[in-house]
Amino acid sequence: MRPVGLKGELKIKPLTDNPERYRAGAKIWAEPGGREGASAAPVRLTVKAARESGRDIAVFFEEIDSIEDAEAMRGREFFVPESDVPPLPEGEYYHFQILGLPVFASRGRLLGKVSDIIEAGGRDVYVVKGQGGEYLIPVTDEAIEKIDPGNGRITLRPMKGYIPE
Repeated sequence: MRPVGLKGELKIKPLTDNPERYRAGAKIWAEPGGREGASAAPVRLTVKAARESGRDIAVFFEEIDSIEDAEAMRGREFFVPESDVPPLPEGEYYHFQILGLPVFASRGRLLGKVSDIIEAGGRDVYVVKGQGGEYLIPVTDEAIEKIDPGNGRITLRPMKGYIPE
């Protein structure tokens, strides 16, 4: 999100529920960008220390020790390789598995793709954008028939008056 202080600390909005992701020695990758430009390779970083900062996390990386280096990280997304992500229980999914999936109405009509995931009242809401507009789909058994990242699709249950068939 942004630098904190003058010594290279970064404020990050975590998209993980795994607190171990920010333990000292953990490896995290930064998407290309900043001074290197979008065509550069991802940058591998090592967590030196981390602390909670409200709903965010303030992190020191071994490779970043100045406000200038921290500023170069502003706006980048941080990630770990999919091979380093622990499996979830059946029926639970990581955001990266859902974002971009096509969403179909109960009769098979494509509504659009999941463009964002919002946390609302303790549950996720999928933001689906398509030619017919934008839909907010609560992640509930009443709204969603099947989430199938393996086959690349989400199928909704009939929702009269809410989702056109």
